[in-house]
Amino acid sequence: MFYLFALIENNFTTEYFIMKSLITKMEVEELQRENISFKLIDIRTADEFNKLHIPIAENIDATDLESKLSAFSKNDIIVCVCNKGHERSQSAAAFFYNNGFENTFYLQGGTLGWFAE
Repeated sequence: MFYLFALIENNFTTEYFIMKSLITKMEVEELQRENISFKLIDIRTADEFNKLHIPIAENIDATDLESKLSAFSKNDIIVCVCNKGHERSQSAAAFFYNNGFENTFYLQGGTLGWFAE
């Protein structure tokens, strides 16, 4: 959440929305059908992840993202997911983008939205 609020407070709202993009469940499923490699990163806590998670998701707590950056390639397609697809996943997508990862998205509706459809 730090990144989201910092950008809004500094009037970079427009740039914030350019630096990361929303992706839908249907678009993620299309990536799978087309065998396009991507990483679905669930940035919630381990407790949240263990209660319910998308089967293809990898859990990396948002507080650990910085220490895990070296595990990613700048060419990776990264889809961040949280519980509802709001502040946490958007902030994580912005974090990746700010660190040079241009193919970064956040999942619309988050984990709950994934299972609601």
